[in-house]
Amino acid sequence: MFDPIINLVSKEKVEPVNLIFVDNSKSVKEISSTDEISKINSVVNSIYTDVENTKMFTFADKVNEHKIDDSIYFSGKSTQFDNILKVLKSSPNVASAIIISDGINNQGEDPTQEASNLGFPIFTIGLGDTTSEADVKVEKITSNEFIYAGRETEIEVVISNNNLTNKKVNVQLSENQKLIAQKEIVLSSTEINRVRFPYSSEIEGEHKLLVNLISNENEKNKSNNSKIALVNVLATKKKITIIAGSPSADLSIVKSSLNKNEDYNVTSIVQLNSSSYANNRNDFKLVEEADILFLIGFPNENSSPEYVRKVANEISKSKKATFFIFSLNLDFTKLGDLNNILPFKVSQISNTFKEIQVKANDLKYSLLGSGNENLNEWEKLPPINLNRSKYIPSIESQVLLEDNIAKQPILFSKSQNGSKIIVLTAANFWKWKLQTANKQSQLFENLLINSVKWLGLNNDDQKFTLTTPKQTYKLGEKIIFSASYYDDTFEPINNASIEVNISNREADQSIPLTPLGNGLYEAEFSPNGSGSFKFSATSENVILSSNINNTILVEPIELETFTKKSDRNFLKNLSYQTNGRYYVLKNVNGLNEILNLLYNNKINVKKV
Repeated sequence: MFDPIINLVSKEKVEPVNLIFVDNSKSVKEISSTDEISKINSVVNSIYTDVENTKMFTFADKVNEHKIDDSIYFSGKSTQFDNILKVLKSSPNVASAIIISDGINNQGEDPTQEASNLGFPIFTIGLGDTTSEADVKVEKITSNEFIYAGRETEIEVVISNNNLTNKKVNVQLSENQKLIAQKEIVLSSTEINRVRFPYSSEIEGEHKLLVNLISNENEKNKSNNSKIALVNVLATKKKITIIAGSPSADLSIVKSSLNKNEDYNVTSIVQLNSSSYANNRNDFKLVEEADILFLIGFPNENSSPEYVRKVANEISKSKKATFFIFSLNLDFTKLGDLNNILPFKVSQISNTFKEIQVKANDLKYSLLGSGNENLNEWEKLPPINLNRSKYIPSIESQVLLEDNIAKQPILFSKSQNGSKIIVLTAANFWKWKLQTANKQSQLFENLLINSVKWLGLNNDDQKFTLTTPKQTYKLGEKIIFSASYYDDTFEPINNASIEVNISNREADQSIPLTPLGNGLYEAEFSPNGSGSFKFSATSENVILSSNINNTILVEPIELETFTKKSDRNFLKNLSYQTNGRYYVLKNVNGLNEILNLLYNNKINVKKV
């Protein structure tokens, strides 16, 4: 009675919001009748008046909040639907979204897949001329650009149709003009079908995949019933042949390290004396059929000059990737046959060796890896024996390791005119594996693995690629640059600083590429006019090569006036993926009732 307590609890109603987005682009005026444009205002007013807590926006290349009484001028020069998605994702407590548009999405990404994760429905209302002929079309083929031989992946085919709901179509997948799979599908009422085929190949190289649709329907346009995609199949089993001048601890270390990798098929030709070989194995086919050669202490005094010339000719003629490792009994006189493929010139030839420790050169994205911690570990390795000859590196070669005192080069790599070679001018490197702590013992093993990766890559496989989806654009259309960047072993390089340099007659400009992870980069560019634009890429003032024609043509045709027909397939698919509905502007009966129901179901009451 004398110490009363009063608890005051109030409740607050948390209202959800319904968002309307009206297409403000020029194409709406181009393909819609005057009656339709007038109808837009009445539909928007109806929703705004009848549905609780509604906000209105207009969109074209940007999204802008709009007052219900203000006019819409339909003047936007491009349409970018993914900007709507950004607004929806950043808006709290959304009950539903309504998009009134002709569905012409001529900028940015297709937001359909990402929109399916929003957690609320999108209702689309179609504008413009929707009349279209019966048609079925291969929209897109999705696959990995690089596929490893023998490993199964998946090819996804996106198929669209107009006025062919419930009709049957046979989808065929061919590889290099040979049919490998087919499926019969029933065309969806959403007008979008996704068909997946498992795919694998044992044969490395570029493969041409063709998707073809076989339909018995009366289509006016059958040119879009097929589409081609190219995939590159990379070999996994590398054939490695070792030629050794004699048995040695270095030979044993290399063989044991390579044999640990199940993707390598390792054979060896080991000389015992001038006329005999270990296990009587001396079939030159092993040299000819190898993807990569390892020469360890070869040639030596037991190697016949004729056999040395034969190996040298095979390396030169076939541009055979080679890892050449010195030994204490290397014959420098016979080495002359290999001079044309070595990454250096030799002066002051010496047959003697000295004991040294190595230092790694800080070369970005090299076979040694990157990062100071990793590079410093090389200095902690036990000493090895370096040949005392003087080496002059060629312009095209990289010096990866050197003597930490005299700075004499020890490990070279060179890639030129389709041939690749790595040379280690030292012997007794077995100590790096058997006389080191576990952390350092991995250095040489990783070097071998990285070297095999690098040697095994075709010279045509570019470490940097810069692409645009197409080369011809309309005025006002955004250009997307996509890049991929890999190191010498085809591992992705992340967070590199790369700029795209773009120029035309009037001005030059540079835009940064944004890292996306896994060695992928992207940037957007909006041309300031029509004409021809050239582009290139640089990274830290180094010019990067590109695998495409580096010219873009921007036509003086306005993007919004180019397409004369609305894209109802896009609008239907967007609503379907979010559990919404598609309407035509002249018939939106029942929409307001659904919106109010969604609004009421999402009202929350919280204690304050």
